[in-house]
Amino acid sequence: MINRPARAVSVWIKNANPEKTTSIEIMEYALSILFNTLSIVVITLIMGYIFGKLYETIIVLISFAWLRIFSGGFHIRSSIGCILVSVFICTLLPHLPEFSVSIVTLTNVTSIILLLLFAPNIDQETKLKDVYHPVYKCLAVGLVSINFIYMSSLLAITFFVQCLTIIPLKREG
Repeated sequence: MINRPARAVSVWIKNANPEKTTSIEIMEYALSILFNTLSIVVITLIMGYIFGKLYETIIVLISFAWLRIFSGGFHIRSSIGCILVSVFICTLLPHLPEFSVSIVTLTNVTSIILLLLFAPNIDQETKLKDVYHPVYKCLAVGLVSINFIYMSSLLAITFFVQCLTIIPLKREG
């Protein structure tokens, strides 16, 4: 779904300036990531608006993305699968009921434990140097720790769901 337009735009750019552009494959890869991300954001914002939770949806998108930058996480290989799952999660979370202060605290603590155990779980293609892993882990823990000030149920569940994606999945075979 995303690869076809990314390929078409890459070929168009390459044909427009063949000497000063990178390979079609590299441009296609970069554009597919861009189109994928834009699709998730636009569709999720539209859904948030339709369901009357635009402000909350924006909070979910931003907090999820910031924590994901520092903690990494599982990637769905199919672009359409990634879009569907991401939109579903980011549209659903604003509709969950408010948690009590004790549940928010427990959720924050659980997220921090997951981060301490597994973050950063960065894709190997990113090539994050090992020396930066403790920095990313500290930034991720710091971001979640901010919620001990706000005690936001929405932030707690958003951070927790993102932290679930950093748990390494062992694959058979």
